[in-house]
Amino acid sequence: MKRAHRPAPTPGASGAPAGSPGLKGFILLAVLIGLGLLASRGWLRAYSYWHDELFSIGAASADSWADLFQAWILPDTHPPLHLVLLKLWIGLFGSGEIPARLLSLIPTWLSLIAIAVATRRGGFTRQLIAVLFVGTSPLFSLYSQEVRPYGWALLFATTSVATMTLLWRSQLQGGAISTPQRRRLRLGFALSLLLLSLTHYFGLMYAVTLIALDLRAGAPCLGRRRHGLLLLLSLAVWPLLHGLLGSGGGRAGWIQSEPVISVIKAAFNAVFPAFSVALALIAGLSLALMARQQRQERPASLQQALRQEPNAAEAVQLLVGMAVFVGLICLIDLVKPLSVERYFIVLLPALALALADAGQALVNVGSRQARHATVLVLVVVLSMHLWHAQEVLAAKIHPQENYKQLAGFLRSTDLCHSGCSSVSAKQNRLRPYFDAIKMIRIDLDQPDSLATARLPFVGLHGEQKLIRPLLASHPQASCWEPRQSSPSSTFVVLDPDPGVRPRSFGLRTCDRQKGAA
Repeated sequence: MKRAHRPAPTPGASGAPAGSPGLKGFILLAVLIGLGLLASRGWLRAYSYWHDELFSIGAASADSWADLFQAWILPDTHPPLHLVLLKLWIGLFGSGEIPARLLSLIPTWLSLIAIAVATRRGGFTRQLIAVLFVGTSPLFSLYSQEVRPYGWALLFATTSVATMTLLWRSQLQGGAISTPQRRRLRLGFALSLLLLSLTHYFGLMYAVTLIALDLRAGAPCLGRRRHGLLLLLSLAVWPLLHGLLGSGGGRAGWIQSEPVISVIKAAFNAVFPAFSVALALIAGLSLALMARQQRQERPASLQQALRQEPNAAEAVQLLVGMAVFVGLICLIDLVKPLSVERYFIVLLPALALALADAGQALVNVGSRQARHATVLVLVVVLSMHLWHAQEVLAAKIHPQENYKQLAGFLRSTDLCHSGCSSVSAKQNRLRPYFDAIKMIRIDLDQPDSLATARLPFVGLHGEQKLIRPLLASHPQASCWEPRQSSPSSTFVVLDPDPGVRPRSFGLRTCDRQKGAA
């Protein structure tokens, strides 16, 4: 019997060749699990906290809630949500590295799930691109295991932007979403913005940006303009209290940047490290496609088709929101420098969805060559992001700064039984490693403070510059550091005959000492 001819699968509403929903579900599940495992690599090794994480642990270990707010949150640069959650978490599970970092892994895992759920009806191509772009981002991998607020900022930025796109699509689809569902989405959108504003001040500014854009469009996501105005007033409550009672971000003096240019560079480096490569690929492939169309004497209709494609319109809306936010940061940066790459993590979900929309649009209306070019660009970009993400994660889990090993050496040898000199002798900032080690703070403003400092001298974050002056003042002394990816970020300067063999504890001579030699 002659076999009936079946035409090749064509892109449908999903934007991908018709296939088994079960197969697509399996692929998506495998991608989610794979990205989650990659971001969790090294988590169970309980590697050392570094300086910024120790701030969070010290704050969450405060003796009382009053102490947490008065001594930590009010003088800090960030809103209170993360430290409040961390204090509750540590009270239940302790301050060990594994449980504390789990509190950051959970929201980043949930971010992947949230973006997968939000895009499940927009086409499998769109869903896959969005999940992969977030999950391969260096920011995603790095802050999945950082005891800081960035994992939570990513989660609430994801739920905010994803809910916004669902509400946009519900308008286009008419009665596709029932009134109770729309109300729940609007409530979720408002709640996500509020939580985002309480997680990080970049989150607050991004929330204000999204509300302003929604109000300008007639409040399709908030329902009514007065709801947006009430939400803006709610977002302003904590910053006003912080400004009146605390520093209101006064600890940002360490940030140095060039106006405008550094903000734009920081944003691109954070959320799209491979942008220059992607731009070059797109330009080259576009020229090749245009030349091919001219040889075939076919008019270029892709641009016209994209103008009528809903996914392309949504991508433009998302990119406009990002551009407005970056512009706002540029203006603020002229007065007070704020731009740090990690702060732009709030833009990662919007960019992922915008690129996913663009990819879906090209798959829907583009030629076979355009689809192949889209796949090529995505494979290159995602591969570069994943490679870089694993590099930065490997440096972190090496670990970045090995407070833990250095403290273990000092405890095991009891070298600090009479006290060790240090510039960083704030015990509450050194939990859980150095709080049981006697540290004597020295004042660098005093003349000959390093020459008269008693050894051992313990150096911590940012004190590498003291190694050479210490060794010059104590010619017979030696400098030792633990295994860490940031050279000499933690170290100890020992007497000529300390009575112990540092190498037997896994320490090595300081890189700065090698350089001096």
